[in-house]
Amino acid sequence: MLEGYRLYDADAHAMMSPRMWKTLPAEYIARRPRATRLSDVFDMGRWTNGWLVEGQVIPHALGPGSQPGNEPARVLEEFGAASSSVDFPLSGFDLSDPSARLRGLDYMGIDHQMLYPTTLYARMSSDPGFEAALLRSYNRYMGQQCKAASRRLKWAGLLPLRDARQGCEAVEEMGKLGATAAVVYGTAGDRLLSHPSFTPVWDELHRASLPLCVHMGMSYPPFGEVCTGLLDAHGIGMSLPAMMAFVAIVGHGMLDRYANLKVGFLEFGAEWILYMVARLDHYLPIDRSQMPIKDELPQRAIQDYVRSGRIFLAGEADDKMLVHEIELLGEDQILYSSDLPHGEGRHNAAKEILARRDLTETQKRKILYHNAVKFFGEP
Repeated sequence: MLEGYRLYDADAHAMMSPRMWKTLPAEYIARRPRATRLSDVFDMGRWTNGWLVEGQVIPHALGPGSQPGNEPARVLEEFGAASSSVDFPLSGFDLSDPSARLRGLDYMGIDHQMLYPTTLYARMSSDPGFEAALLRSYNRYMGQQCKAASRRLKWAGLLPLRDARQGCEAVEEMGKLGATAAVVYGTAGDRLLSHPSFTPVWDELHRASLPLCVHMGMSYPPFGEVCTGLLDAHGIGMSLPAMMAFVAIVGHGMLDRYANLKVGFLEFGAEWILYMVARLDHYLPIDRSQMPIKDELPQRAIQDYVRSGRIFLAGEADDKMLVHEIELLGEDQILYSSDLPHGEGRHNAAKEILARRDLTETQKRKILYHNAVKFFGEP
């Protein structure tokens, strides 16, 4: 609790570490990501280390595919990692010591926290089998580490889409492991989330009644190729997939087919929703008159879907458009997030929300706690 307000952090992270691949099947163990140091690094700044996986070192900051991310030096002591605060120990970063994470939550005043994987999972492999193995090994790790404090430490299970059999199995396994939600990135490689090959997985997720979280990440390979620096990555490669996911889920009728599906968009910001709703609603009547197969389009106006209480956004605490986003979606669909333990300046997001003068007392309490309960369920 912070200044008398309960906090339900909708987007925090378990930073990537080798502990997450302990349960990889034998045929994939040799291909596991490996913490790697670079040499000749006098002009590389902090990007002197990364994860070697599938012939690439990620993250990196120069040339095609540039993106920030969870490098080994942020989490592994042998790479020089150290906690920046005695109140948030390093062993809580990757959940190797869940009690350390809880001490961090107490220090921040956070009552409950939703944990997601690093964004690097969005582009680790194009091999459906290896990708599924990595994602499911992560899920098993998180289920084990959060089990003893399951009321406060919530987690979203990674959902393999490109291997439909394993995707369905993963949904069932998530339920047994105690996942609160499922998480995907804006695309599954070069396919929209609405691609017909993913239908069995979506059917299984809907039966499981888990909310779906779409998290920021460089999931669409062509975007990676045009990103040659970190600003490109933030502005294009990691952010634009939000719009692709929105078109897939709302524009391709997934909310019509799956009547109870709730979807959250995390770490993309929220301003983009104003553009996308207006843009799609502008073209929807035209496209209805021209499309030969009508059931490929949504049944209602796009604005009706975002006001249905099934679309949630984690906006930035200092978002100047927040009042307009609330007007569009309603005040029950905006979530608060800290992004802990990433260093992007969201650590004081709750205090920034409390300091805003354009939000009512009721809206602040909803954003900081009650909207997350509506999306994820009671802790």
